[in-house]
Formats: sequence, structure tokens, C-alpha cells
Amino acid sequence: MKILHTADWHLGNTFHNYSRTLEHRHFLSWLVEVLKEQQPDALIVSGDIFDTSNPSAVAEELLYDFLLHATLCVPGLQIVLTAGNHDSAGRLEAPAALLKTHNVYVRGAVHCNDKGEPDFDYYLLPLADRQTGQAACVCMAVPYLRGGDYPLGMTPEEGLRYFFDGLHQHINRSDFKGLPIVVAAHFYAAGADICQNEHSERLVIGGQDCVEANVVGNDVCYTALGHIHKAQRVDARNNMYYAGSVLPMSFSELAYNHGVQCVVIDEKGHTTISHIDYSPLRGLISIPANGRAIDASLVFDEIAQLPKRKKGDAGETWPYLELRIEEKQPEPTLLHDVMEALQDKAVHYCRMVRVRGGNDKKANAKQATADTLSTIEPFDMARKFFKARFNNDMPDELAKRFKMAEEAAVKAKE
Repeated sequence: MKILHTADWHLGNTFHNYSRTLEHRHFLSWLVEVLKEQQPDALIVSGDIFDTSNPSAVAEELLYDFLLHATLCVPGLQIVLTAGNHDSAGRLEAPAALLKTHNVYVRGAVHCNDKGEPDFDYYLLPLADRQTGQAACVCMAVPYLRGGDYPLGMTPEEGLRYFFDGLHQHINRSDFKGLPIVVAAHFYAAGADICQNEHSERLVIGGQDCVEANVVGNDVCYTALGHIHKAQRVDARNNMYYAGSVLPMSFSELAYNHGVQCVVIDEKGHTTISHIDYSPLRGLISIPANGRAIDASLVFDEIAQLPKRKKGDAGETWPYLELRIEEKQPEPTLLHDVMEALQDKAVHYCRMVRVRGGNDKKANAKQATADTLSTIEPFDMARKFFKARFNNDMPDELAKRFKMAEEAAVKAKE
């Protein structure tokens, strides 16, 4: 049994106001080629398929075009999609009945039975060997759980334990008993290495939903996680892995590896795990490379070394650029001078972080806070404030209105 594991596509994402449609199309085309080469029995996508709960038509088209090509190039391929915290559970599940006819199984929301308990059987998916057609393992396909998805009064960890305990009990009473168990889920597992320098992961996680890795239970041969953007193994006992995001979501993720996990499971549940590397269409460049602010003159020296634009080059593969400059005193023309220096360079300029020089530690600390606020996106700041103030995610309608206001403000500046 061979499974490919990926997660955190964030289709529809923009990077410092640059559309990433070309980058996502490049990744999905690469993934189709990997599927052709590897000929797996199943593909698991562990949440955050979209970047927002109200994805654009272009983002949805990317997903459904990929599903079409993937199922055509690998006959009998089973695809499991689970919702992440960025996804709208209902929207993701809307075409589930149609997708099921193409061996694509979507688990976005928590469905309950007449007793008000989760319909655990709905989240148990047998995955078959494509050659024999026989079930080779069973997948616990668990979407991102929100506060209302488990009994009132439970913590996030208690809620997940409640859910996985129920799944294990139902497996033991089903025809799947004895089959190797694979988990597909979306949560923040204790011990995972997360981004500390920027908001790209901390904003999503908030630090309060961290759960122990053993929450999935025993006798799990592979745990396919999403949520954390850095590809990594979290726990060896149940082979718990994050596939990582397919594209870097902030400059603090510059050094992250991207790709998919390849998992081979034998009839006894023994696993062989490898990582298939992917190189994004556009990379990241930070000047200076070590991320510590330097004098403006040194920054201009490094800008001069950047490759020049070629005639007819539309910039599809140009990397994203950030600059970190130490200012000993205010320099009003600095941004203008930087844009002049970058005019013929083959890069997509994203931001300039200014840090005040000097020996006053308190002043530097205040400046660092100001720099963080100046680089965070307005919508991300609003979501973070709403979460802190009301201990809940911003409602979709409010988020939609805020995005509309933000887009109107951007257009007004143009």
C-alpha cells in the first residue's frame, strides 16, 4: 500500500499582495507528475486546502482541475481531503456526493447521529490496494475540530481524545478490525517546531490548541498531519509527520523544505517513509541573508548583485524580496532610493523592515514591536484581535466584509 501525504496548500493565498495562482498551478502540475511516477494507491491532503473560508473561483478551479487530472492519470486512485482551520467545512463538502463517484472523499464538518453523537463510521475510510481492490488499511479522516464539535466543557485536547477514542471503538466493532490504521488530521501537536519570528503560524495556532502527540491513540502506523508549515516528524511511536506547506507563507519560512511524504505500508503495518522534494516556482530572498538588519549602504551593495531583468521576461519565476535596514537616523528618501535601485532587478519587492540603531535596549524593543505591526497584514491583525477579544474565529460574513473594505482601500490608493 503506497500513500502520498500533503497538506497546507492555501489555494488563493496572496503574498504581500502578489497573486500566487501561478505558483499553485506549478505545484499542482508537479504533483500530477509525481502521481504518474509513483502510482500510489491513495493521496491524503490534510487540511488548509484553501487559504480562506470564501475562496475565489480561480482557487476552486485549481482544486477541481487537479482532482480531475489526478484521478485520470492514476486509475483507481483514492483521494482523501480533510478540512483545516482555514477551510469552510460546508463549502468544502458541498460537492462531496459528486466527488465520491470519482474516488475523492471529503471530510469537512462533524456530522452527528440521532443521539447527537458524532457519526464515527463516516470518518472511517477503507483504502484499497489498486491492484487487488481489497482494503489494505483504514483511514481515520478527521477534519479540524472547533469548539462546537465535541462535548461542552472539553479542552481542544480532550475533544480530540474523545473523537479518536470513538473512532478506535468503532474500528474494533467493524470489518476493518486488524487493518493498519492511518490518521489524517489537522492540529498542533506538542513538540512540533513552529515559526517563532512572524505571525504566519502563531496567528493560526494561537498557542492554546497544542495537544499531546498520543492523542490519536495507539496502533497507528502513520499519522498524516497538516497545520504546521514546516515538514517534520513529531512523534516516532505513531509515525506522526507534518507534510508542511507547499509554498513558503512568510519570510521566516525561507529555509523550509517543501514537497510530499511517500508512505509504503506492508500487510503487517510496517512503514517505509520518504520525502519527495519540491522546489517552488518563486523563492524568497532576504537581504541580509542572516535576517539581521544592516546599514543601508551595505543593503544597496547587495541589491547591486541581484540579477537584472531580461527583455521579455514576465517575472513568473522572480523571487520575492525583503530588506532589513538599520537606521541610525530617519532617512525620508530611503524607500524612493530602494525602489530606484530595484527598478531593473529580477525580483518581486515585498517589504522593507527598518530597525533603529543605537544602544538603548528599550528603544530597540519598542522599535521591534513597531516593525512587527508595520509588516503584519491588516486582515491578519483584525483576525488576531477578534480571536483574542472574543476567543473565537472571525465569522465568515465579517471576514468577507473586512476583505472587501481592505480591497477598496487598496484601490483608492492606486
